Amino acid sequence: MTELYKEDLSAKTLLLSDDKVFYTVEGEGEYVGYPSVFMRLSMCNLTCKCFASADSPHGCDSFISWSVRNKITNADLLQHLEQEGFQDHLYNGAIWKITGGEPLVQQPALLRFLAHMEVEWGWLPRIDFETNATIMPDKEWVRVGATFTTSPKLSNNGDPEDRRYKPQVLEWHANQGSGFKFVIDKESDLDEVLERYVDKFDIPSGRVWLMPCAGSRAEHIEKAPMVAELAKKYRFNFSPRLHLLVWDMALKV
Repeated sequence: MTELYKEDLSAKTLLLSDDKVFYTVEGEGEYVGYPSVFMRLSMCNLTCKCFASADSPHGCDSFISWSVRNKITNADLLQHLEQEGFQDHLYNGAIWKITGGEPLVQQPALLRFLAHMEVEWGWLPRIDFETNATIMPDKEWVRVGATFTTSPKLSNNGDPEDRRYKPQVLEWHANQGSGFKFVIDKESDLDEVLERYVDKFDIPSGRVWLMPCAGSRAEHIEKAPMVAELAKKYRFNFSPRLHLLVWDMALKV
């Protein structure tokens, strides 16, 4: 990684989705409610067929990650963060939430942007990744104190197991103390959560979040009591989908 700091990285590029960068509050998982600057990257290595629709044939609850690929240079992205006030939010404690898609698909490009940001700003924001835990993070993220909110995909996701279930990566996250967030559609989903994840990788109950599978405020309200009861039973954390409760934002937005 140190060799990157000797290069001119301003012209290197990333692929962002249509909404690129936006300021909001975190809607899910460990940091729910935290002021956050989201950077949504294009591309993913899974399809999440359970969310497939005419609008989103690939699946995914963020289909713009598939349908739009905005190439932007490191210099232009950094300027965008500065001019739109995102730098100020980050400097004053907002989390830099790197999401997708699957952001680690572009890990080499992200590391180049990180190096460019650190050289130009002289500091780095607090970083949290949203990842499906299928790609091994580079050790550089540990150096800069990045955290990971993993969202492993259960069999209800629709992808074959050899694509969505990577034991070595999951074990790395368990050892690092990453958060594990599971989308629950029905009570029987807990059998898989316990057997294939919590028990297998010895994940502490305090590092597990259960979240309702919902695409609207009404569906969230309907399923939340069932998921909350499961969280109570197993002493896991309950995670709402705050963007649905507050703004009734549809899944594909």
